[in-house]
Amino acid sequence: MTFCMMSKRANLRSLAFGLFVAILGALLFPVKIRGQGIARNALSSFPADTHQLVYTNLDQLRNSSQYPKIRQRLFGGQLGSFADFLRSAGADPEKDVDEVVLGWRGAAAGNTEFFGLANGHFEPDRVRNFFTQRRLSSRDYGGFRLYACGSGAGSREGGGSLYFTFLSSSSAAFGALSDLKALLDARSGASPALDSNSSFLNWEAELEGSAPQWGVATGRSAASEAARWLAGGIKPPVDLGALMSPVEAALYSIDLTDQLSTHVSVVCDRAETAAALAQILTLWRNSPAATANSSASLSAFLRGMDIGASGSRVELSGSGPVDLLGELGR
Repeated sequence: MTFCMMSKRANLRSLAFGLFVAILGALLFPVKIRGQGIARNALSSFPADTHQLVYTNLDQLRNSSQYPKIRQRLFGGQLGSFADFLRSAGADPEKDVDEVVLGWRGAAAGNTEFFGLANGHFEPDRVRNFFTQRRLSSRDYGGFRLYACGSGAGSREGGGSLYFTFLSSSSAAFGALSDLKALLDARSGASPALDSNSSFLNWEAELEGSAPQWGVATGRSAASEAARWLAGGIKPPVDLGALMSPVEAALYSIDLTDQLSTHVSVVCDRAETAAALAQILTLWRNSPAATANSSASLSAFLRGMDIGASGSRVELSGSGPVDLLGELGR
């Protein structure tokens, strides 16, 4: 075996490992059917440079027996702080929001800023009066009133804040000021929207209605997620971005209504790449390293994961108890 062949195989193995942990990371998006038209609306509202999109049906998950276990993951971090602020203004996202679509744009690596759309039942007048009475920061843009929350809510400038606006009594948009402006520009047709990307259109159509939560991450976002997971204790041998170059996107759906059931479709550049990745992922799944220091339930989840190639895609499916989310998030 030549050095070149050995090097290529090592790179594929490294790619497989990074991809495998990226897939596990995909299970943790804030946090997949009933009507999911908001996802199609997001494509015509999100900026064309959006590289990651996640849909969540909160109305369906609230009716799940597993909701108490997954609530914190749905409303954690910055999204949780945003929800807390809205409650103080008289709007409770946990009760009033039925569907939400989150998006990410800009640099994939280390980017935690999100923006999005929410459908539900809102009271714009009540929130407007709250801001007026307390003289909190708000501004006009594109015919909409943008309200600041977070660190800048008490100042007229509102720098560093997450902003939100009501598109109607049943629809709202939110995000960092620059992202929210970009969303409104795309929505009005002033700049290109994500629906100008035919691949995203096809992926959304494929996933819509598949589960209470689903999402699309393009190659660079998948590489970023892999790096985040690997940084938890295993240093990647080479640049993950270069290793992920054959992967165009990862499509995933997650059902948490009764147990954790997930399906991931990894879109590769060609069928040969998908076949090679599927083979290496299978070898990795069956190796002792895959389940080293794992609990019995996580080991069972990994061992029971179905892996196979279909054309230019690698298809993976797995299921287990909802409690696995805690282990996967370490």
